[in-house]
Amino acid sequence: MRISLLGWSSDGMRCPDVKVDLADGMEPSAVSLIQMPNGTGKTTTLSLLEAAMNGSATNWSETEVRDFRRPGSPTEKGVFVVRLAVDGKPLTFELTLDFGRGTAVYRTTNPGSGGVQPNWVPLPSVRRFLKPEFLNLFIFDGEFAGKLFDQRQLEAEYAIEALCQLYVLDDVAGFAEEAWNRKAKQAPVKTEAGLAKLQESHRALLKRKAEVARYRENAQVGANKLALEIEELDRRIKAKLSGGAQTRERFDAAQETLASAANKLTRVSGDAMQALRMPIALHTAFGRDLVQLKEGLDKLRLPENSSAQFFQELLEEVDCICGREMTEGAREEIRARSERYLDAADAGTINALKADIEGVGEIEGEGSPNAMFAALVAELATARKEQRLATQEVDTLKKQLKDAGETDIDAWEAEQVLAMEKYEGCKKLLEDIDAAGEELDEDEVDVETWSMASLERQIRAIGSRIAKLTDTLTVRRQTELIVRILKRTGELARAEIKRELIDACNETIAKVLVNDPLRIAGIDRSLRLSGQSGASVGQTLSVGYVFLMTVLNRGNNDLPLVVDSPANPIDAGVRRRIGTLIPKLTKQFVGLTINTEREGFVPALQAASSDVRYLTMFRRTPGTLPLMAQVPADRATVTESSVLVHDQAFFEGFDIEEEV
Repeated sequence: MRISLLGWSSDGMRCPDVKVDLADGMEPSAVSLIQMPNGTGKTTTLSLLEAAMNGSATNWSETEVRDFRRPGSPTEKGVFVVRLAVDGKPLTFELTLDFGRGTAVYRTTNPGSGGVQPNWVPLPSVRRFLKPEFLNLFIFDGEFAGKLFDQRQLEAEYAIEALCQLYVLDDVAGFAEEAWNRKAKQAPVKTEAGLAKLQESHRALLKRKAEVARYRENAQVGANKLALEIEELDRRIKAKLSGGAQTRERFDAAQETLASAANKLTRVSGDAMQALRMPIALHTAFGRDLVQLKEGLDKLRLPENSSAQFFQELLEEVDCICGREMTEGAREEIRARSERYLDAADAGTINALKADIEGVGEIEGEGSPNAMFAALVAELATARKEQRLATQEVDTLKKQLKDAGETDIDAWEAEQVLAMEKYEGCKKLLEDIDAAGEELDEDEVDVETWSMASLERQIRAIGSRIAKLTDTLTVRRQTELIVRILKRTGELARAEIKRELIDACNETIAKVLVNDPLRIAGIDRSLRLSGQSGASVGQTLSVGYVFLMTVLNRGNNDLPLVVDSPANPIDAGVRRRIGTLIPKLTKQFVGLTINTEREGFVPALQAASSDVRYLTMFRRTPGTLPLMAQVPADRATVTESSVLVHDQAFFEGFDIEEEV
């Protein structure tokens, strides 16, 4: 399927009133660059563009709706219209916001399904591409690229699932389960009441499984958001505590000292615990006694290889070594008891013991284990004291800053405690859901459990019992086999797709980032770089472009790529390589830019594509009046609030970073 963005229009919204055309007819330009200075409403435009396409505005609160009203405007309604082409056929979404009532209303125009219709009603074949998680893959800003690298996010996994349509395997598995349920209902049964009870339990367990799955997804999302909130509050607190006057500078230094002391304490504690593995380090008496033991063994010449021979020769003597006559009875007793003394295993143990004692080295003195352990104990005491003093200094300075009027810190710390409690609650729920759960007897059913594994076991067990009652055991086994095959197929497909994506991305990254040897090592929930835990903003955006374009190309669908500030954080060299690459990887690219992004990026796009559309938009304000003299009248659309210019020369000469 090919989806193209033909343009959009805005009237009465917080962003300027404007109509943006990206196509002549139904075929959009391959590259559309819309130059919008900061303050022109780029973020608002992107938000409305996504809301119009995904139908989410009906869930907005009254406050969220009214936030899109232009400040100081008496307008009671705002309208935002998005025009698309789906496989060459028009599709239009119209979003109307009623600022007085705080409500949102949609209209959909689709000539292929009844013309203008109320509400947001795209065709089923298009709907899945317009889900919020799917739209994020081709309408985004630089922050989205960063989420691809965040282990707390699932954006990279979602991208693969959505664009490679792996969800189809789950749909097929669900269809197989439904088909078996229908057959089980139609088959003759032996015990109607028993079957009805089992089927009721089966439905309850399936409902509970779906419910637990939703709870798990919400808990995971909640935990991710709370983790970010906790980090942000921590950043605010530290910034508040560490910014400003001399006390704050002392606080920064005290925090560094505390961190250093904690690291030192950890290191010394580890060294001391390692030293404790040798008892001789605790006291020199252990060492002296061990040396004495070895000397005694040496004196007795134990163990000796001739130990067994000694007893053999003794048996041949006339008299025993004690002086008594060697009788036949004495010989038999010695022969029987000789096996108890210094056999091969005993000799090996004694030899190993002597070797270990020899390896100890110096027992007393500066280089002895006891002396080194004593030094570690002293160093450990010093480290603990340093940490205690550093903690006291941090707490003292922190109280001084609070007493000096930093009242926000108390509120932030209270918010942080509350957020941490909620975070722990989400993590506890996730642990309960992922737990193995209790093993139940055959007749037991627990629909209240949070364990997904337990629910799946119960569903399989009851399904098997239903199958026996309905004489559909063979079908049931075949259904379970199909579900297992589909599940395994999904796992193998994901692993293979990830491997191929990593290879393709790394091949492209090597061309794009010639002077920056980055490589993707794996895709585990998020992107993981080889040999490093993070990347610069420019590196993140560059690798994010490559990953998303590579995934989009694999999905057998042509989708537009709409990016806010596509080249702002990256240097001119990387801009040129990205600009050259973009037209090769997507049939429609729409970039919302500012003038500082033109260098390197725009010339590269021009060289790589012969179909580039240049648009420049700015607000009509007293500060922008001098620009009106430069506007080509025959290539501009002027409204009360904005000016939109369709001209390459004006685009390239436009020089304003932020409107006043």
